[in-house]
Amino acid sequence: MKPLKLRTTLTLAFTGVLALLLAAVGVIYYHALALQLDADATSEVAELTSAMHAFLRFDHGVPALLYDRNDPEQVAFVERAARYYQIFDAESGRLVLQSPALAPLGLQFTPSEVEGFRERSRPADVFTDQGRLRFSNSLMTAASGEVYLLQVGVRLDVFDRARDRFLRLLLWSLPACVFVAMVAGRWMAGRALAPLVRLAAASHTIEVTDLGRRLPVRGAGDELDEVAKAFNDTLGRLEHAVGDMKQFSTALAHELRTPLAALRGETELALMEARSPEEYRRSLGSQLEELDRLTRLINQLLTLARAEAGEIPVAHAPVDLAALAASVVQSIEPVSRARGIALTCAGDERALVAGDAGWLERLLINLLDNAIKFTAAGGEIVVSITSAARSVVLTVRDTGSGISAEALPHIFDRFYQSDPSRSSATGGVGLGLSLVRWIVQRHGATIDVASAAGEGTTFTVRWPAADAPRR
Repeated sequence: MKPLKLRTTLTLAFTGVLALLLAAVGVIYYHALALQLDADATSEVAELTSAMHAFLRFDHGVPALLYDRNDPEQVAFVERAARYYQIFDAESGRLVLQSPALAPLGLQFTPSEVEGFRERSRPADVFTDQGRLRFSNSLMTAASGEVYLLQVGVRLDVFDRARDRFLRLLLWSLPACVFVAMVAGRWMAGRALAPLVRLAAASHTIEVTDLGRRLPVRGAGDELDEVAKAFNDTLGRLEHAVGDMKQFSTALAHELRTPLAALRGETELALMEARSPEEYRRSLGSQLEELDRLTRLINQLLTLARAEAGEIPVAHAPVDLAALAASVVQSIEPVSRARGIALTCAGDERALVAGDAGWLERLLINLLDNAIKFTAAGGEIVVSITSAARSVVLTVRDTGSGISAEALPHIFDRFYQSDPSRSSATGGVGLGLSLVRWIVQRHGATIDVASAAGEGTTFTVRWPAADAPRR
């Protein structure tokens, strides 16, 4: 089944809710009108009964209406009250008097029915061929002591017609109101969704090659503006990600092209002319170096890709960073000494952080490897650990060639090399600091770099202490 469009769904929902509301209101109004009409009929019959008690007298058992026949208002009121009335002997149930308007209706009550009317104080409805009548039941005592049952009635057909007309009007007006509500709801839904339709049309015009474009924001500050802003933020992130992918692809192609070209050149030279076994060994050794570089590059790429994909678990156990740094410095110190670089470790004897010892060791090795590569003989590298109440700070400072201000914001990008020729000489591929950034982020730490060309570089990493609350 094909799903309904949002505009149709909103229209049907609005129409359905309004139809239910109108139906509920109509039913409530109908019952309220019926109750009010019933109360009006009861009030009228009670008023007419009071008038009959005031004007009716018994003379030797014969009832008579005594009123001023010269008063038009009194005459009209008494005639209205006496239009439908009848009197019964309360003891025998005999009909004593019946008004001329009641005679054609053929109302004949038995003594038992009269006895029931006598015991009933509430008005009673009687159905006749000419409609319903509501009778009041009241007792009157003559001067001679006889007790009579007086019934005064009013016709209910006027009230019934008013109620029926209201019901017909309700039944005719409800579908018309629902139809008008459906048309109005569809129009309002279209007006409300028009900005969203324009946003959809604008989004269809944005291609991968044109991610710098943004959706228009109306400035109304409503939910649709929030949708446009969120989509624009997504476009910004996508533009940045696509830019990173393009840069990554270009850099990866460059990094793979260099060792492959070297391997092809070495192989072609070896095949072009006969060589001595020693020359072949030197050629194969050179090719092995290029193969080792390719292997390191691929391994680092796989490690970084798996790390960023979340496939490599990172433990969060207490680690003594000071002891770990001392151990790493001790293992790398022979390499730095062979290159004429002084490597020392200083700071607190104990500094606990929550993290993965293996990844923290990789972080230190990468930072030190980077410092050794770009520090000349006679230089110095100092690793220091300081522990405070809320944080642990690792500092790796070298006296190397430094980083220019233009290159500083990009040093954590993949394959970024401020001096590619020098990086090739040192065997770097531009992935070490990218992995350092990932390790820092996964440990909830921060990393800062301070450097200037020719003045050395200082990397500062801050962790929350192992016993401090982590954000």
